[in-house]
Amino acid sequence: MGSATTLYGDRDPANTKSKHKPISSSTSLAFTSNLSSLIASSKTKSSEQQPASKVNKRVPSPAPKASLFTAHREAKESKKRTRDDEQEHKTSRDVGRTDESDLARSKRKMLEKTRLYNAMKRGEYIGRDDYDERGLVDFDKKWADTQGKASQSDDVDSDSDDGGSESESGRAKAEEDKAQWTDEFGRLRTGTAQEKRRFERSQRIASAAEAAFEDAKARPAAPENIIFGDTVQTHAFNPDTVIQERMAELAAKRDKEATPPPDSHYDGKAEVRTKGTGFFAFSKDEEARKKEMEALEQERAETERKRKERDGVKEGRKREIEARRKAIQERRSRKEADVFLDGLEIPDVGGGLGDDRDPVDDGERSAATGS
Repeated sequence: MGSATTLYGDRDPANTKSKHKPISSSTSLAFTSNLSSLIASSKTKSSEQQPASKVNKRVPSPAPKASLFTAHREAKESKKRTRDDEQEHKTSRDVGRTDESDLARSKRKMLEKTRLYNAMKRGEYIGRDDYDERGLVDFDKKWADTQGKASQSDDVDSDSDDGGSESESGRAKAEEDKAQWTDEFGRLRTGTAQEKRRFERSQRIASAAEAAFEDAKARPAAPENIIFGDTVQTHAFNPDTVIQERMAELAAKRDKEATPPPDSHYDGKAEVRTKGTGFFAFSKDEEARKKEMEALEQERAETERKRKERDGVKEGRKREIEARRKAIQERRSRKEADVFLDGLEIPDVGGGLGDDRDPVDDGERSAATGS
């Protein structure tokens, strides 16, 4: 047991004396301040990490009951929120863009206006009869003013030439401006190209006017009984008109003479079918039909007469046969009676009396047997 430990592991009390140095007041003060700062920092962190529901320990007040007005207001607000959520917002690229259908419609209208303007410039446009002059620009006057200015400029140029004579280029140009055309009477005319163009333009205007006139004639005329504006109408609808028309129709039927309907007969040729053996097609003519009916009645009467004669002959033969059968039956019955009587055996009574038979009985027997 020379070791420092005892049997049960306890150290020697002599060797377990405290060897630590005593703690000074400054050391304990520093430890206390350090510990308090750590505790304060841990509380701050825990309060920041804790949710608001746990920080606010106050019990919320119950929500007020929804009344009729609040429910209506909440429904409107919910619909507004739903509409705002479903709204399709446009980006900066979509702003300023035009729909394809609107663009095509605008393009068609611009092309129609261009065509109309060109026709007005050429003088081929003629407005409708029920409209005033649609063109605000007098293209004829405009063309005349342009030609007048051009002729004035040509005169100034010709005056500036030496000696006032035309140059070779001017004569060549004049030769080139000459043109020929056929007028409305079939005559060949010669003139300047400007005159030719003017003539062609007048012809186009005349043809366009004629086409417009034909179109106006083909167009249905406007009805004359159209009412424009506010008008008080009386008796515009009479509910008794239908009843009056019906009564007039019934009166006309009542007053009409009673005429028999036309005779209508069966037409065998109208049906495609197999006819019987006795089929007879009557004529459509009334007279011929009557003759055919009379001939048919005569044939029927003759047939009935011959049938009666034949039936009479048959009845006579039947009566004769019946009479003969009765006679044969009578003879047969008499013969059977004779045979029966002959077969009877009558015994002799009193001996020798067989010859004493009454002759009357024999005569009656012979008459009965017919012998």
